[in-house]
Amino acid sequence: MARKLSITANNATFSAYPGQILLDAALDQGIDIPHDCRAGQCGTCLVRMKRGELLGGESAQRGIFHACQARVLSNVEITYDTVPRVERVYGLLAGIERLAPDVRGLCIKTRVSMRHRPGQYYRVKFRGYPARCFSPTPPFVGRDDLKTVRFHVKLVQDGKVTSRLETSIQPGHKVILEGPFGSAFFRPREGQRRVLVASGTGFAPIWAIAKASLRRQPHVPLLLLAGSRRLSSLYAAPALCRLASYPAADFIATTEDAQLASEIIRPGTPADHLPALFPTDAVYAAGSPKLVQAVGQAAARAGAAFFADAFVPSGGPRDSWLAGRLAKISLAGLTERLWAWSLAGRSGQQLGMKTCELRGGLGVLEDAGIDKGGKPRSAFSGAMSREPGRLGFPERAR
Repeated sequence: MARKLSITANNATFSAYPGQILLDAALDQGIDIPHDCRAGQCGTCLVRMKRGELLGGESAQRGIFHACQARVLSNVEITYDTVPRVERVYGLLAGIERLAPDVRGLCIKTRVSMRHRPGQYYRVKFRGYPARCFSPTPPFVGRDDLKTVRFHVKLVQDGKVTSRLETSIQPGHKVILEGPFGSAFFRPREGQRRVLVASGTGFAPIWAIAKASLRRQPHVPLLLLAGSRRLSSLYAAPALCRLASYPAADFIATTEDAQLASEIIRPGTPADHLPALFPTDAVYAAGSPKLVQAVGQAAARAGAAFFADAFVPSGGPRDSWLAGRLAKISLAGLTERLWAWSLAGRSGQQLGMKTCELRGGLGVLEDAGIDKGGKPRSAFSGAMSREPGRLGFPERAR
């Protein structure tokens, strides 16, 4: 009988066969590691490895893995954040607010109280339309009750959902919210300074994190950088003005297109105006993949904690996390690695890998379009479609 490996997750212990997907092993034995897309994109299943060896599933941060993609190669100890339970909640669209020419604020009233961490997201399904994922955010002024959820939504031309707002989708429309999901949420214990970076409607989760930080720890230094392509799309001004009233907080606003309306608004993107980062900082980013990547690289160079949510358009083909970040891992390379284990004194039976099991276990690489040399054969669409959306820092399409 094949030898099993021991996995410790948040002090709970379960077993896994060598080469088995970490998340699958956990769920099979009643260990509910938070998860959503199971494609390595949404980041809900991120875990921190304290000891042991995992293959695949690496995130942008060292030691952080996507449990839905990581394969177990040894006894492993991991930890993960506990988050509110995923639920399906019914509600009604109560209002649509014009925040900018291409941005709408949605207000949804629910039947029960909503529980989520600032920075998480929900899967939102208007009756008769496909689901999309949006991040809840507090109002610019005042506080919401627990039965009110607000979203900032970018209008996408010819989009299956957002282009119907104010026409087919109007106040009174029935909505189902599923969630919360995501791991790029506020962590009050992280960072002696918080640097929050947003582009476009990425401001929604970033404002939720900023407001939580100011409410719970107003003494902690906070810098919020918000940008848009055009001045007319920079809808965050009311929130930034409120932020400026806190002694420990500051903001930088940017636009990519040249403008002469205000000297306060800087040219370029938020990434162009990042301050010097330090290992004691906690950095959060949400918005375009290009922005998230630039901020993530800066955080990595500084050794700062980094939490991010990159938005990508839904519906179009895109490289999956496996096809992109795991392209370097080939079938032959993994086979050689397991063979090295057997030479070290572990038989094929001990490894729990018969020939057919090995081929089946590695089929996910073939499914992702990776050839035997480790190169992606074609683009791969993730399991979820969202509008607009997000990337493997993590990534989730909207």
